[in-house]
Formats: sequence, C-alpha cells, structure tokens
Amino acid sequence: MRVREIRDSDRPWLRDFIAAQWGLPVVSTSGPYDPSRLSGFVAEDDELQTMGAVTYRISEGECEVVTLNSLQENRGVGSALLARVRQLADGDGLRTWLITTNDNINAIRFYQRRGMDMRALHCDFADEVRRWKPDIDDRAGGIQFRHALEFSY
Repeated sequence: MRVREIRDSDRPWLRDFIAAQWGLPVVSTSGPYDPSRLSGFVAEDDELQTMGAVTYRISEGECEVVTLNSLQENRGVGSALLARVRQLADGDGLRTWLITTNDNINAIRFYQRRGMDMRALHCDFADEVRRWKPDIDDRAGGIQFRHALEFSY
C-alpha cells in the first residue's frame, strides 16, 4: 500500500463517496465542510486501486482530521492514513485532533488503539449536525447519537 496526496482527479470520487457514506456537509465541532475541497491523502494498493482516504484542515496550531475512511477493513489502511496526517502535523508542530460520535464504538476503539486520548466531550452535538442535516439517523447499533468525542495526540 502507498499513501499519496489527494489529486484534483480524486476529488469527484471523494465527494461522491463521502456523500454516500455520511452525507454532505461533514459537520465537525469546528464547522461544516465539503471534504473534497480539503487537503488529504489517498491510500492505494499495488494495482493503484483506492483503499481509503483522509482529509484534514490546518488552522492556528492544529491539524483537524475531518474524514477518515477505509474501503478495506483490517488491512492497515486507516492506520496508514492517520499516521501520514500525524507525521505532517508533527513536522509542523501542530496538534492532531478529530471528532467521532458517541455511537461510533468502532471508531472510538480504533483511535484509542492508535494512542489517541479523549480530550473533550461536546454534549448535544447532534443538535448542531441536525441544523445541516435534518434527516440524520440518530441510532446506530442501538446507541443514540447525541455527543461528539474529541480525540487528539
């Protein structure tokens, strides 16, 4: 697997993929985003097939991971993409952070296993998301989506 910067030719695919997975815009505690307009990286296999993508934004002293998606679970794709963003951020002395939702148990486990610490709980974050996406499904695996959990290195 190789990880490379997102190219302009990747952006239509990325927009369609994120729209199908999560809907647009992607809403963070920092605001709403169209990830296809952000910086990021793509993971590819030896045949140059896309295996996943990560997008991020840089602001004062920090690097926020806005999206992280793997098309193939348990192959190291998410880990490689997250590591690449962290490497970039560390090189510039930036804090790397992201949010996930309280109902996304797999993501919580993933980030903790990669050494990230939970730094904040953003209570009732679902209300902010509903401003942008009034029809969101607020139940996943029997857990109601209500809050955002902020993780960082």
